[in-house]
Amino acid sequence: MKRMENPSTRNPAPPGASGLWRWSRLTSEKWEDAWAERLQFLGPGRAVFIGWPGSRSVRIEAYVEERTARRLVKDFGGKLTRARNWIGDPGRPRKPLRIRGRITIHGDASTFAARQPRAGHADLLVPAGMAFGTGDHATTASCLRMLCDLAKGLRPGWRAIDAGTGTGILAIAAAALGAVEVDAFDYDPVCVRIAKANARANKTRAVRISAADILKWAPASPVEIVMANLFSDLLVKAAPVLRRATKRGGWLLFSGVLRPQLPEVLAAFGEIGFVVERTVVRGRWSAGRLKRK
Repeated sequence: MKRMENPSTRNPAPPGASGLWRWSRLTSEKWEDAWAERLQFLGPGRAVFIGWPGSRSVRIEAYVEERTARRLVKDFGGKLTRARNWIGDPGRPRKPLRIRGRITIHGDASTFAARQPRAGHADLLVPAGMAFGTGDHATTASCLRMLCDLAKGLRPGWRAIDAGTGTGILAIAAAALGAVEVDAFDYDPVCVRIAKANARANKTRAVRISAADILKWAPASPVEIVMANLFSDLLVKAAPVLRRATKRGGWLLFSGVLRPQLPEVLAAFGEIGFVVERTVVRGRWSAGRLKRK
């Protein structure tokens, strides 16, 4: 995912600050400049434009007080929600995330350093940063659980692919669970840099991380598990590529799909030979496990 700012978005007000509301709506990227001009009255740091590789849509978000937020809805439509404080207390370490009794994801170096190593259990350090994927998000956590479940039944020597790796969390977890080789890539160079740093921090040698566009990428050979943490429109477009990357009898784990878009994603993969084994819905988001015939 890429974030595009209008000229007035320097030093933005923090989402979740007391009394702030979030107004959002979708528009076409060709109207971005028009919307930037239209929203200048909000003042510096109040509006951002968020776009995605391969998509012509842009989401506008504005963080404002309630009165202005309701004016935006009245004048321009869109959705209104109370802003949440995702950052929390910066002085308090994030609580470690435990997955199926096999992996613990530490977001804080101090809790990682204080861990008590256990046989058959992997502790991973994945700090919160600019890249997406720390395990806190519902879809990432769901994908990690499904990965743990599958890894238990695989023969030694299995391989994996992580498309849209973000922080590298899924690739690093796959290696910790026994994958002898993981090919991970992302379109965003910031994500590639962070994923490489996280792989080094966890002393993960089985993971190869590179920059690539899923729509132009070609797998060297099919593998047992393919993980794709991508938005729904990109997943649908990349379905044939992901099929070629998945061995017959292998699995595709997807996440990052909004709940209303889940049927479209399942239908696209069903048409090319995948069987739905499980779907998980957490709030607005969904994830799934598909098996290639």
